[in-house]
Amino acid sequence: MTIIGVNASAQGQIAEQQPGTLFGYPLAPDTCSTLESRCNYIITHFWDNFDISKPVTDNVTFERTFRDYVDFFRYAHRNVVLASVRDLVNKAQSNTSNLQMLGTVAERALYGPEAEYWSDEVYMAFIKPLAASKQMPRADRERFAAQLARMNRVQSGAVLDFEFTGIDGNKTRLSALTDSVSTYILLFLDGSADSSIGRLRLSTDVALNQWLETGNVKLLCLSLNKYTSDWAAAAAGFGNNWIVGCGENLQQELDLRSLPCCYLLDGDRIILDKSLSVETLISAVNSTNY
Repeated sequence: MTIIGVNASAQGQIAEQQPGTLFGYPLAPDTCSTLESRCNYIITHFWDNFDISKPVTDNVTFERTFRDYVDFFRYAHRNVVLASVRDLVNKAQSNTSNLQMLGTVAERALYGPEAEYWSDEVYMAFIKPLAASKQMPRADRERFAAQLARMNRVQSGAVLDFEFTGIDGNKTRLSALTDSVSTYILLFLDGSADSSIGRLRLSTDVALNQWLETGNVKLLCLSLNKYTSDWAAAAAGFGNNWIVGCGENLQQELDLRSLPCCYLLDGDRIILDKSLSVETLISAVNSTNY
Protein backbone atom coordinates (compact mmCIF):
# COMPACT_ATOMS: atom_id res chain seq x y z
CA MET A 1 0.00 0.00 0.00
CA THR A 2 1.04 3.64 -0.38
CA ILE A 3 3.29 4.99 2.36
CA ILE A 4 1.33 7.71 4.13
CA GLY A 5 4.43 9.75 4.92
CA VAL A 6 4.92 10.56 1.23
CA ASN A 7 3.25 13.90 0.56
CA ALA A 8 2.21 15.61 -2.66
CA SER A 9 2.76 19.30 -3.19
CA ALA A 10 -0.77 19.89 -4.44
CA GLN A 11 -4.19 18.41 -3.88
CA GLY A 12 -5.50 15.88 -6.35
CA GLN A 13 -2.31 13.89 -6.86
CA ILE A 14 -2.38 10.14 -6.63
CA ALA A 15 0.30 7.53 -6.23
CA GLU A 16 1.22 5.23 -9.06
CA GLN A 17 -1.07 2.22 -9.12
CA GLN A 18 0.52 -0.73 -7.38
CA PRO A 19 0.13 -4.38 -8.49
CA GLY A 20 -2.89 -6.01 -6.89
CA THR A 21 -4.82 -2.77 -6.34
CA LEU A 22 -7.71 -1.28 -8.29
CA PHE A 23 -6.26 2.23 -8.63
CA GLY A 24 -3.57 4.57 -7.41
CA TYR A 25 -4.24 5.85 -3.91
CA PRO A 26 -4.50 9.55 -3.08
CA LEU A 27 -1.44 11.34 -1.71
CA ALA A 28 -1.94 13.83 1.09
CA PRO A 29 -0.69 17.35 0.27
CA ASP A 30 2.09 19.09 2.20
CA THR A 31 -0.52 21.14 4.04
CA CYS A 32 -1.45 17.96 5.94
CA SER A 33 1.33 18.10 8.52
CA THR A 34 0.21 15.41 10.98
CA LEU A 35 -0.37 11.69 10.68
CA GLU A 36 -4.05 12.14 11.47
CA SER A 37 -4.56 14.90 8.92
CA ARG A 38 -2.80 12.87 6.20
CA CYS A 39 -4.93 9.83 6.94
CA ASN A 40 -8.06 11.99 7.06
CA TYR A 41 -7.27 13.28 3.58
CA ILE A 42 -6.50 9.85 2.16
CA ILE A 43 -9.67 8.30 3.59
CA THR A 44 -11.83 11.18 2.38
CA HIS A 45 -10.49 10.91 -1.18
CA PHE A 46 -9.68 7.19 -1.28
CA TRP A 47 -12.50 6.19 -3.65
CA ASP A 48 -12.54 9.38 -5.75
CA ASN A 49 -11.19 7.60 -8.84
CA PHE A 50 -13.33 4.48 -8.54
CA ASP A 51 -17.00 4.16 -9.48
CA ILE A 52 -18.48 1.74 -6.95
CA SER A 53 -21.78 1.80 -8.84
CA LYS A 54 -20.23 -0.07 -11.80
CA PRO A 55 -19.76 -3.87 -11.72
CA VAL A 56 -16.61 -5.08 -9.98
CA THR A 57 -14.97 -7.81 -12.04
CA ASP A 58 -12.09 -8.69 -9.72
CA ASN A 59 -13.34 -9.41 -6.21
CA VAL A 60 -9.92 -10.45 -4.91
CA THR A 61 -8.32 -7.15 -5.94
CA PHE A 62 -11.29 -5.23 -4.57
CA GLU A 63 -10.86 -6.87 -1.17
CA ARG A 64 -7.13 -6.17 -1.14
CA THR A 65 -7.82 -2.52 -1.99
CA PHE A 66 -10.56 -2.35 0.66
CA ARG A 67 -8.19 -3.71 3.31
CA ASP A 68 -5.66 -1.02 2.38
CA TYR A 69 -8.45 1.54 2.90
CA VAL A 70 -9.21 0.08 6.33
CA ASP A 71 -5.51 0.24 7.29
CA PHE A 72 -5.78 4.04 7.48
CA PHE A 73 -8.78 3.97 9.85
CA ARG A 74 -6.84 3.51 13.08
CA TYR A 75 -4.87 6.72 12.51
CA ALA A 76 -7.74 8.95 11.35
CA HIS A 77 -10.46 10.89 13.15
CA ARG A 78 -13.55 8.80 13.79
CA ASN A 79 -15.89 11.36 12.21
CA VAL A 80 -13.88 11.30 8.98
CA VAL A 81 -13.92 7.50 8.91
CA LEU A 82 -17.66 7.27 9.53
CA ALA A 83 -18.43 9.93 6.91
CA SER A 84 -16.33 8.07 4.33
CA VAL A 85 -18.02 4.76 5.14
CA ARG A 86 -21.50 6.28 4.81
CA ASP A 87 -20.57 7.85 1.47
CA LEU A 88 -19.15 4.57 0.12
CA VAL A 89 -22.21 2.55 1.14
CA ASN A 90 -24.58 5.17 -0.30
CA LYS A 91 -22.79 5.10 -3.65
CA ALA A 92 -22.89 1.29 -3.72
CA GLN A 93 -26.68 1.23 -3.22
CA SER A 94 -27.24 1.53 -6.97
CA ASN A 95 -25.56 -1.83 -7.67
CA THR A 96 -26.97 -4.74 -5.69
CA SER A 97 -24.10 -7.14 -6.37
CA ASN A 98 -21.53 -4.53 -5.33
CA LEU A 99 -23.53 -3.72 -2.21
CA GLN A 100 -23.59 -7.41 -1.29
CA MET A 101 -19.85 -7.75 -1.98
CA LEU A 102 -19.10 -4.64 0.10
CA GLY A 103 -20.91 -6.15 3.06
CA THR A 104 -19.07 -9.45 2.69
CA VAL A 105 -15.66 -7.77 2.42
CA ALA A 106 -16.39 -5.42 5.34
CA GLU A 107 -17.40 -8.44 7.43
CA ARG A 108 -14.06 -10.14 6.76
CA ALA A 109 -11.96 -7.00 7.21
CA LEU A 110 -13.71 -5.46 10.24
CA TYR A 111 -15.64 -8.18 12.06
CA GLY A 112 -14.52 -11.73 11.34
CA PRO A 113 -11.70 -13.62 13.06
CA GLU A 114 -9.29 -12.77 10.24
CA ALA A 115 -9.91 -9.02 10.57
CA GLU A 116 -6.79 -6.97 11.25
CA TYR A 117 -8.81 -4.07 12.64
CA TRP A 118 -11.86 -4.58 14.87
CA SER A 119 -14.19 -1.64 15.33
CA ASP A 120 -17.83 -2.15 16.22
CA GLU A 121 -18.63 1.48 15.43
CA VAL A 122 -17.14 1.37 11.94
CA TYR A 123 -18.51 -2.07 11.08
CA MET A 124 -21.97 -1.10 12.29
CA ALA A 125 -21.83 1.95 10.01
CA PHE A 126 -21.36 -0.48 7.10
CA ILE A 127 -24.02 -3.01 7.99
CA LYS A 128 -26.84 -0.89 9.44
CA PRO A 129 -27.98 0.20 5.98
CA LEU A 130 -27.31 -3.28 4.58
CA ALA A 131 -29.50 -4.91 7.23
CA ALA A 132 -32.33 -2.58 6.21
CA SER A 133 -31.79 -2.66 2.43
CA LYS A 134 -34.45 -4.48 0.42
CA GLN A 135 -31.82 -4.90 -2.32
CA MET A 136 -29.85 -7.31 -0.16
CA PRO A 137 -30.72 -11.02 -0.19
CA ARG A 138 -32.83 -11.95 2.82
CA ALA A 139 -30.16 -14.25 4.27
CA ASP A 140 -27.61 -11.42 4.22
CA ARG A 141 -30.04 -8.95 5.79
CA GLU A 142 -30.83 -11.39 8.57
CA ARG A 143 -27.14 -12.16 9.20
CA PHE A 144 -26.23 -8.48 9.45
CA ALA A 145 -29.28 -7.77 11.63
CA ALA A 146 -28.26 -10.58 14.00
CA GLN A 147 -24.72 -9.20 14.18
CA LEU A 148 -26.07 -5.74 14.97
CA ALA A 149 -28.27 -7.13 17.73
CA ARG A 150 -25.36 -9.00 19.32
CA MET A 151 -23.00 -6.02 19.13
CA ASN A 152 -25.62 -3.65 20.55
CA ARG A 153 -26.24 -6.05 23.42
CA VAL A 154 -22.61 -6.13 24.54
CA GLN A 155 -21.33 -2.60 24.05
CA SER A 156 -18.90 -1.26 26.64
CA GLY A 157 -20.91 0.19 29.52
CA ALA A 158 -23.84 -2.21 29.07
CA VAL A 159 -24.93 -4.52 31.89
CA LEU A 160 -24.45 -8.13 30.85
CA ASP A 161 -26.77 -10.95 31.80
CA PHE A 162 -27.48 -14.36 30.31
CA GLU A 163 -28.44 -17.90 31.30
CA PHE A 164 -25.99 -20.80 31.51
CA THR A 165 -25.93 -24.34 32.89
CA GLY A 166 -23.55 -25.24 35.70
CA ILE A 167 -21.60 -28.46 36.14
CA ASP A 168 -24.40 -29.71 38.40
CA GLY A 169 -26.85 -29.44 35.48
CA ASN A 170 -28.82 -26.58 37.00
CA LYS A 171 -29.54 -23.47 34.97
CA THR A 172 -28.68 -20.08 36.44
CA ARG A 173 -28.15 -16.52 35.32
CA LEU A 174 -25.09 -14.35 35.54
CA SER A 175 -27.13 -11.89 37.59
CA ALA A 176 -27.82 -14.62 40.16
CA LEU A 177 -24.17 -14.59 41.23
CA THR A 178 -24.24 -12.60 44.44
CA ASP A 179 -20.55 -12.66 45.37
CA SER A 180 -19.19 -9.27 46.36
CA VAL A 181 -16.38 -8.88 43.83
CA SER A 182 -14.83 -6.03 41.89
CA THR A 183 -14.18 -7.91 38.65
CA TYR A 184 -15.64 -10.76 36.62
CA ILE A 185 -13.56 -12.46 33.95
CA LEU A 186 -15.59 -14.46 31.44
CA LEU A 187 -13.73 -17.05 29.38
CA PHE A 188 -15.67 -18.42 26.40
CA LEU A 189 -14.52 -21.69 24.83
CA ASP A 190 -15.44 -24.02 22.02
CA GLY A 191 -14.12 -27.50 21.38
CA SER A 192 -11.05 -26.42 19.44
CA ALA A 193 -7.42 -27.04 20.33
CA ASP A 194 -6.91 -23.27 20.64
CA SER A 195 -9.58 -23.12 23.33
CA SER A 196 -8.00 -25.99 25.23
CA ILE A 197 -4.61 -24.30 25.13
CA GLY A 198 -6.12 -20.97 26.17
CA ARG A 199 -7.90 -22.56 29.11
CA LEU A 200 -4.71 -24.33 30.19
CA ARG A 201 -2.70 -21.11 30.00
CA LEU A 202 -5.18 -19.30 32.22
CA SER A 203 -5.44 -22.15 34.71
CA THR A 204 -1.66 -22.24 35.17
CA ASP A 205 -0.95 -18.49 35.19
CA VAL A 206 0.52 -17.66 38.60
CA ALA A 207 -0.56 -14.02 38.68
CA LEU A 208 -4.15 -14.82 37.71
CA ASN A 209 -4.42 -17.56 40.34
CA GLN A 210 -3.08 -15.21 43.00
CA TRP A 211 -5.63 -12.66 41.86
CA LEU A 212 -8.46 -15.20 42.11
CA GLU A 213 -7.35 -16.29 45.58
CA THR A 214 -8.00 -12.78 46.90
CA GLY A 215 -11.71 -13.49 46.41
CA ASN A 216 -12.16 -10.09 44.81
CA VAL A 217 -12.16 -11.52 41.29
CA LYS A 218 -14.27 -14.33 39.82
CA LEU A 219 -13.52 -16.24 36.62
CA LEU A 220 -16.38 -17.85 34.75
CA CYS A 221 -15.39 -20.47 32.18
CA LEU A 222 -18.25 -21.00 29.73
CA SER A 223 -18.28 -23.65 27.02
CA LEU A 224 -20.47 -23.13 23.96
CA ASN A 225 -22.12 -26.52 24.02
CA LYS A 226 -25.15 -28.34 25.32
CA TYR A 227 -24.88 -29.83 28.79
CA THR A 228 -23.94 -33.51 28.93
CA SER A 229 -22.67 -35.69 31.75
CA ASP A 230 -19.46 -36.33 29.80
CA TRP A 231 -18.85 -32.60 29.46
CA ALA A 232 -19.53 -32.06 33.16
CA ALA A 233 -17.04 -34.76 34.14
CA ALA A 234 -14.32 -33.21 31.99
CA ALA A 235 -15.16 -29.63 33.01
CA ALA A 236 -14.84 -30.43 36.72
CA GLY A 237 -11.06 -30.08 36.39
CA PHE A 238 -11.02 -26.91 34.30
CA GLY A 239 -9.52 -24.57 36.90
CA ASN A 240 -9.18 -23.85 40.59
CA ASN A 241 -11.58 -21.22 41.97
CA TRP A 242 -13.42 -21.11 38.64
CA ILE A 243 -17.16 -21.07 38.05
CA VAL A 244 -17.69 -23.45 35.14
CA GLY A 245 -20.74 -23.69 32.93
CA CYS A 246 -22.00 -24.14 29.39
CA GLY A 247 -24.64 -22.78 27.06
CA GLU A 248 -25.42 -23.87 23.53
CA ASN A 249 -27.12 -20.53 22.73
CA LEU A 250 -24.42 -18.21 24.03
CA GLN A 251 -22.81 -17.68 20.63
CA GLN A 252 -26.16 -16.53 19.22
CA GLU A 253 -26.75 -14.17 22.16
CA LEU A 254 -23.30 -12.65 22.58
CA ASP A 255 -20.61 -11.21 20.35
CA LEU A 256 -18.16 -14.12 20.27
CA ARG A 257 -16.56 -13.72 16.88
CA SER A 258 -13.25 -15.41 17.73
CA LEU A 259 -12.68 -18.17 20.26
CA PRO A 260 -11.33 -18.49 22.84
CA CYS A 261 -12.11 -14.98 24.01
CA CYS A 262 -12.56 -13.13 27.27
CA TYR A 263 -14.90 -10.46 28.57
CA LEU A 264 -14.02 -8.19 31.48
CA LEU A 265 -16.86 -6.94 33.71
CA ASP A 266 -16.94 -4.88 36.88
CA GLY A 267 -18.71 -6.06 40.03
CA ASP A 268 -22.06 -4.78 38.74
CA ARG A 269 -21.62 -6.82 35.53
CA ILE A 270 -20.98 -3.71 33.46
CA ILE A 271 -18.87 -4.53 30.41
CA LEU A 272 -15.41 -2.97 30.64
CA ASP A 273 -13.90 -4.77 27.65
CA LYS A 274 -14.76 -7.66 25.35
CA SER A 275 -13.33 -9.95 22.68
CA LEU A 276 -10.00 -10.05 24.50
CA SER A 277 -7.60 -12.78 23.54
CA VAL A 278 -6.21 -15.02 26.27
CA GLU A 279 -2.78 -13.50 25.63
CA THR A 280 -4.12 -9.96 26.10
CA LEU A 281 -5.85 -10.91 29.33
CA ILE A 282 -2.77 -12.62 30.75
CA SER A 283 -0.64 -9.61 29.86
CA ALA A 284 -3.10 -7.28 31.58
CA VAL A 285 -3.29 -9.44 34.70
CA ASN A 286 0.48 -9.65 34.98
CA SER A 287 0.81 -5.86 34.71
CA THR A 288 -1.84 -5.19 37.37
CA ASN A 289 -1.14 -4.64 41.04
CA TYR A 290 -3.66 -6.86 42.75
